[in-house]
Amino acid sequence: MGASERVAALLRARQRQTRIEAATARAIKAQTSLARAIQAKETAIRRCDERITAAEARSAVEIAELAQVCGSADAAAEILGWSVRQVRRTIKSERERRAGRGSDAVGD
Repeated sequence: MGASERVAALLRARQRQTRIEAATARAIKAQTSLARAIQAKETAIRRCDERITAAEARSAVEIAELAQVCGSADAAAEILGWSVRQVRRTIKSERERRAGRGSDAVGD
C-alpha cells in the first residue's frame, strides 16, 4: 500500500467517523424528542381526565339541583330527556360524593 493509498484510507475513515458522529447526534436528538413527546402526551391525557372528572362532578351537582328545584327526579328526567333511573343514579352518586367529602360539599 502506497502513501497515497494510506492517505485515501485515512480520509475515508475520517469521513466515516464524521458521518457516524452526525448520525449518532441525530439519533440521540430524535430519542430525546420522542421522550418529550411521550411525556407531553401523558400530561395532556392526565389534564383531560381531570377536566372530564370535574365536568362530570359539576353535571351531577346541576342534575341533583334540577331534581330538587323540580321537586322530583321524574320531572328532571323529563326535562333532560333521560330515564328516571339515570337521574336517580346520578343523584345517588352525587349524594355519595358529598357524603364522602364532608362539610365542604356544595350546598352544605
